[in-house]
Amino acid sequence: MLYTCAFDSQIANRALAVLHDFAARRGWNVVHDLYDLAALDTPRQRRTGWRTVEHELTSGAATGVVAPAEQEIAWYPGDRIALRVWLLGIPAFAVYPQAGSCLRTPDVAGAVALPSGAGAPVDRQLSRSYRLNLAGLRQVRTDAITRLTVLGWPGNIMAAVRVLAILTANAVVHANTDSGTDARMTVVLAVTEDDELRIDVQDPSPEFRDSAAALNGEKGRGLREARLLGAEVTWSLAEDGRTKTVRARMVPGEVPA
Repeated sequence: MLYTCAFDSQIANRALAVLHDFAARRGWNVVHDLYDLAALDTPRQRRTGWRTVEHELTSGAATGVVAPAEQEIAWYPGDRIALRVWLLGIPAFAVYPQAGSCLRTPDVAGAVALPSGAGAPVDRQLSRSYRLNLAGLRQVRTDAITRLTVLGWPGNIMAAVRVLAILTANAVVHANTDSGTDARMTVVLAVTEDDELRIDVQDPSPEFRDSAAALNGEKGRGLREARLLGAEVTWSLAEDGRTKTVRARMVPGEVPA
């Protein structure tokens, strides 16, 4: 069986297509593919798709499950241990093509606004301008998986896509301008020499109201979810003070217990 969890059906279907290719290269017979549209920390018991996976595995209709990463099934460390024990008890196998590419959770006690140039040098990057409207958001989501794959970032791409969606949605909602439909935002995806992913979203509004509370996850749900996904979010003004850039930094690595 193939399984993924995402916030958007298009992203879920693309992830399943990648898993189909993965299984086909190994000669495995895929009996079913399923997905849930939910946040990654949603308990398995509340996921309709995953409950079907459990039924198929326990009934013997399928002998194993393939998912992009274990964190897409069980986000918290204790829950991942319970998942492994349950799979061993059936028994059933589980394969995660992105194994070892889960995300480190940042210190929730307080975000520190790091200088925009901090960190290792950029090794490779891609950038594109998008309309600052709903059509632009849809295009961002369409491009995201392909661009992150081309960059070869070894982290959890589905989580990075979600963080990018959060930052660009915030830009559309909060970047008030007088330019109407002509307003644009610029997205820069960069991977540093030490495999840190930098997601930069530049918009035409220099304002970031209640920035400290938002960056700390104390106001609004979007940036709080980005932190949960392992992103460290900062922001900076352009030298001319006319635009701002919101940056999310993500690294591959184990989620701490």
